[in-house]
Amino acid sequence: MKKYASVKISYILTAFFFGALVFFLSSIFGAVHAVSSAAAKAEARPTIILDAGHGGEDGGAVGVNGVEEKTVNLAVALHVQEALQSVGYPVVMIRDTDTAVGDTTLSTLSERKRSDIQYRTQLVNETENCILVSIHQNFFEQSQYSGAQMFYSPNNTRSADLAEAIRHAVVAQIQPENTRENKQAESGIYILSHVDVPAVIVECGFISNPEEAELLCDSAYQQKMAGAVADGILSFLETE
Repeated sequence: MKKYASVKISYILTAFFFGALVFFLSSIFGAVHAVSSAAAKAEARPTIILDAGHGGEDGGAVGVNGVEEKTVNLAVALHVQEALQSVGYPVVMIRDTDTAVGDTTLSTLSERKRSDIQYRTQLVNETENCILVSIHQNFFEQSQYSGAQMFYSPNNTRSADLAEAIRHAVVAQIQPENTRENKQAESGIYILSHVDVPAVIVECGFISNPEEAELLCDSAYQQKMAGAVADGILSFLETE
């Protein structure tokens, strides 16, 4: 009887330790799988190319308050970069200083500007698994117009979705009265016509409107605009 009890206890202990070992190994393999899955997900994240429009000798439009478009573009783009990188997305800035990015040795301004836009386009086309968001400011002869507007590339069906995600975030967060609709870019918008990835131009507002020009020069407003643009980008990427 004692021998039987001893064998039974030994069997129970063996089963217990075997079960504990299986649980321990399962936990380790589960953790390794979770880490591997997270790493694979991070590796699959697309690169977000941010294009601060104009730069260097190309100032873009000049606002009614004297601000050059290139200055606002860069300020907003840098804030978008910061917001996206803070949540782990890889970001490439076409420019992060006040400079042109094309061949500056060309003899005429027209040639240099053509080289600049071609360089930006080439960078996008040579980057695998990416999207493009180009930051600009609008200008119109009549000063009453205001509000952000998105233009999207006709070459990728997802471009319209990206534009809508950004538009929705901007309206929801800082421009609730904005009723402007997204527009498909015409062939004259070179960069959107010559890339195949999801691509949009974000016109943050009108620097031809006195009130909006002042807002777009305000650092706090620039951060709000950038935050909305970044949230729109993230919303789009979550549906990928």
